[in-house]
Amino acid sequence: MLQSPGFNAATLGVLLMVSIHLGVLLARKVGGEVAVDRIYREGGLMWAGVTSGKVWQFFTHAWLHGGWGHLMANAFLFYYAAARLSHVLSNQRITVLFLLTSLAAGIAQVLSQAIFPTLQGGILVGASGGIMGMLLGFFAISPDSRMLFLPVSARNIAKGFLISSAFFSLINPALGLPLMSTVGIWLGGLLGEEVFLWAHLAHFVGGLLGWTCIGWFFPRLLKSDDLARMRMDNEVEVEVEVGEVGSEVRCEMVDGGKGP
Repeated sequence: MLQSPGFNAATLGVLLMVSIHLGVLLARKVGGEVAVDRIYREGGLMWAGVTSGKVWQFFTHAWLHGGWGHLMANAFLFYYAAARLSHVLSNQRITVLFLLTSLAAGIAQVLSQAIFPTLQGGILVGASGGIMGMLLGFFAISPDSRMLFLPVSARNIAKGFLISSAFFSLINPALGLPLMSTVGIWLGGLLGEEVFLWAHLAHFVGGLLGWTCIGWFFPRLLKSDDLARMRMDNEVEVEVEVGEVGSEVRCEMVDGGKGP
């Protein structure tokens, strides 16, 4: 069961994405493509921006989207992942998970541009890195669940996603890796070169972090040693209270015996 819309991370996150995209469309109507280009260069994530001091791009890129199709896909997956996680995590923990995995995905994307200059110039926008972190985090704690109408376990979906994301990251012809680039050129001709415009590395890093680190976001479970220590502390407190009450009673009886 999904969480109902309301004052929660799932609903507020989607509303924020849609509101920002509407703001971008308004900027296009008022200032034209020049204004929109500036928004994406200031808020989108790229190596040139970070090295020039625009570190806020690590956080702002997740809220910008390339178009309505990109936005709707991310909004749907964001709501689905956050609504499923809401049954076991608080809104605050879900938000931290999304921000942390988005940040990790952005760092990976920037580092790849630093290592491979041929990747520079591309601007990363979209919440998919953080969304994959939330989604695979949920898959990790509920590996036998099904995602809507897909007749595949969450465990297998997660593994397939991580493998495919890593594969498409490595065969990107822009990397120039031997043999891998050849496979990438062949697949690009088969599937279309647009397949390499997707941030596969950001998806992989965000998803992997959510898959492996979701346990950090749960409260620490009490062990038998913790319970024994708590029980001993309670017993000591009870003995002290009983001792104090007994002293008071004894004093009252002695005082009563000294009456006139």
